[in-house]
Order: sequence, then structure tokens, then C-alpha cells
Amino acid sequence: MTEISVLVVEDSFYSADLNVRELKKADFTVRRYQMVSSGQSLRQALEDGGWDLILSDHSMPNFSALEALEIRNRKSHDTPFIIVSEDISRKEIEDALKDGCTAYVSKENLTELRTIAADILKNK
Repeated sequence: MTEISVLVVEDSFYSADLNVRELKKADFTVRRYQMVSSGQSLRQALEDGGWDLILSDHSMPNFSALEALEIRNRKSHDTPFIIVSEDISRKEIEDALKDGCTAYVSKENLTELRTIAADILKNK
């Protein structure tokens, strides 16, 4: 099993927990995970460092995956960034991928997170 640290940009503890459970089902050992839901808390978590993967919801009060991606690009550009959301337009996904987002997973097909994360992390 591969040990990973995961930073989850999400405003719902339930959704953050579901994301981490999917990673565990993919045989990852999640040694550390933290949930953040604002630009300030994301910047602080990135300063603390040591993240193998960032998962981000798009639709949060006062914060979005695109804003989170912008912060990641400035603070920790090499950390893989996956948008996990059901409320995002095709154009926003395309823009995010152009700006360095690693992948997109719909919450409706959350099991895809297992395969996508495994592929990304084995090539890291």
C-alpha cells in the first residue's frame, strides 16, 4: 500500500470523508488528511507542506476550485490537483485543465477517483 497525505478543499465533512474513503478503497494508506474551505486555510496548509494530492470541490460559499487552483499554482505547483465536483461547467473544467488542474471527477462517479488518483500518483 502506498502512503499519501491528502489536502481536501471542501465545505462538507461528509463529502471530504467520502473522497478519502475512495482513496482507501484504491489501496492507499491515507496517513494524513486535512480539510480546508477558504483561501487563507488553503495557503496555510500549503505552507505546512508535505501533500501528495489535492482534491477540490468547486461550489463552496465564497470559494471555488478555480480559486484554489490559482493558489496551488503559486504555492505548490507540483502537487497534483483533482477537481471533485458536480456543480461545474464544461468551460470551467477546460479552463482549469489549461491552468494546471490534473484531472476532474464528477461526484456522481466518485469511484473513478480510485483509478485516476492511482494513475496520477504512480507517475508522480
